[in-house]
Amino acid sequence: MELKLEGRQMDIGNELRDRITTRLQTLDQRFGPITHARVSIERKSHNNEQRAEVKTVINVPGNTISSTKEAATVIPAVNEALDTLTMELQTWAEKNKKSHTRP
Repeated sequence: MELKLEGRQMDIGNELRDRITTRLQTLDQRFGPITHARVSIERKSHNNEQRAEVKTVINVPGNTISSTKEAATVIPAVNEALDTLTMELQTWAEKNKKSHTRP
């Protein structure tokens, strides 16, 4: 799996990088081959309010799955985005399994 992490308006520390890498490797092992994953974390400021936005895009054979989540801090935004990816991957895996089984 090729993984690209990028931080906009912020630095991604080693702890956050390790957390994201571990979660994505778990998803790769659990649901099949993830060929490419991209996680973009951006710190936003709007009306004197700090927000964190996480955009994730993963490529699996025959499909691209993405999610965008926003929260007050980075960790909850990352967790929500990866939880959404997990649900989407599970749905994709179930559909993929059904299409390859014979009646």
